[in-house]
Amino acid sequence: MSYSMNIGSIDFNYTYNVAPMWYDRYTKGIRTHYGMTGEEAIPVLWGLYKHMVENKERLEIMHPTNGWGDYEGALRFVAALLDASILNPKEVWKGD
Repeated sequence: MSYSMNIGSIDFNYTYNVAPMWYDRYTKGIRTHYGMTGEEAIPVLWGLYKHMVENKERLEIMHPTNGWGDYEGALRFVAALLDASILNPKEVWKGD
């Protein structure tokens, strides 16, 4: 299973297995920015990115035991979402 989301014409997909890392910051996890414009999502995604960097050791303990996903990949994914928000400030985030 994975999260699928997009902003404008840019599509993203990442495994659910790292969800506990994202839920550690937001009760909606990586879905917190759904329905927001890129501009609105920037502080949300920046907050998640910063939280992940500041809590690296604790979040690394949450690596999925099945090997699907890891801290570094989850952090890169958040950075990519942040970049997409910056490049698409007026578009709206959608996902399932």
